Amino acid sequence: ESLALTALENDVLWALLRELPERCRRLLRIVAFEERPDYSELANTLGMPVGSIGPTRGRCLKKLRKLMHDKGEIQ
Repeated sequence: ESLALTALENDVLWALLRELPERCRRLLRIVAFEERPDYSELANTLGMPVGSIGPTRGRCLKKLRKLMHDKGEIQ
């Protein structure tokens, strides 16, 4: 039951991530799966200044939280 619930939550999260702009999807995917991403490399990959990574990540997470709230996934 626990595994099924986790799988369902993961499916919902991935579906919501697909609704984000490509730039957010790419950034959040890298940050989520890399233990300590190299910000210089990340900046080059995404074509953004190193100093923009943190603020952009914050805006992307805010968009994701809003989607989760709007879809009734969180209160």
